[in-house]
Amino acid sequence: MNNDEQKRQIQTDNQIDNASELTMWLLLLSLVTISVQQQWEPSQYPNPRKGGFKQCNMRSVSNVCDPDEVLNEGDRYRLNNELQRISARTGSGGSSYCDRKGVDAVLAIVKQGSQQFANDLSKLWHMDDQCKRSTIFLLSGDDRKLYFASQANTGFNNADIQSVISSNEELLQRGQFTPALVNVFKEVGKSIDFVPTSPRADHNFKAAPSIVCSSLSLLLMLVVSRL
Repeated sequence: MNNDEQKRQIQTDNQIDNASELTMWLLLLSLVTISVQQQWEPSQYPNPRKGGFKQCNMRSVSNVCDPDEVLNEGDRYRLNNELQRISARTGSGGSSYCDRKGVDAVLAIVKQGSQQFANDLSKLWHMDDQCKRSTIFLLSGDDRKLYFASQANTGFNNADIQSVISSNEELLQRGQFTPALVNVFKEVGKSIDFVPTSPRADHNFKAAPSIVCSSLSLLLMLVVSRL
């Protein structure tokens, strides 16, 4: 190989090295960009119960939000049905609206989440300011964890709910999110211990006519006996 050929070979090798280095940097940049896109701020996360349902990858207002498409559409709608059943199962026969109302449950899904993220969503979304009967479940896809944040009057025993989640930890860690979540939501619907508030005023009002009638009957009997 003469000098000219050696120079051309060296130039070719340098070009290949430069192209490889450029490709590596572009790949690294794309990975960093994807990583940044996967991190949501609670204030920016879409609310599926309002106008954010499209960004949540749902066709209409719903109880599931999955903007990063961690789950497929069929799984999202299956879980949406289970969450709606929680509301049906947890309603009661009380006299007030809040007694009769079931628990509103929503599932938010992110790549990277935390307990603080779930708490912040609960505060930001104001799901049930009147009755305080709502809960938010947060699935963190990367670390395969499930968090939840409940309002004061859900009737949930937090220790029991955490126990239910722990019993499905193996499924979560294997990435079998849908079976794990279905199990959790079904058990949560059974675990509600909500006792309707007794409307004392109504009870007293209903009892009053009976007392009056009894008193009149006794008075009438006394009058008749003296005739």
